[in-house]
Amino acid sequence: MSAGAGVSRLRAALPWAALAAGLTAATYPAWSLVVFGYRPTLDDLLTLRCFGF
Repeated sequence: MSAGAGVSRLRAALPWAALAAGLTAATYPAWSLVVFGYRPTLDDLLTLRCFGF
């Protein structure tokens, strides 16, 4: 494998990495509740789902 092939793979993977980072940041409010030990009630989940309305 040449050095050019490594750069080509990096360029192909870069949009996917950006998409993964964007999705992780966009969904942080939802998954952080579970990851950091908060166990929401059904009312809390409905409030989160309905954007607080």
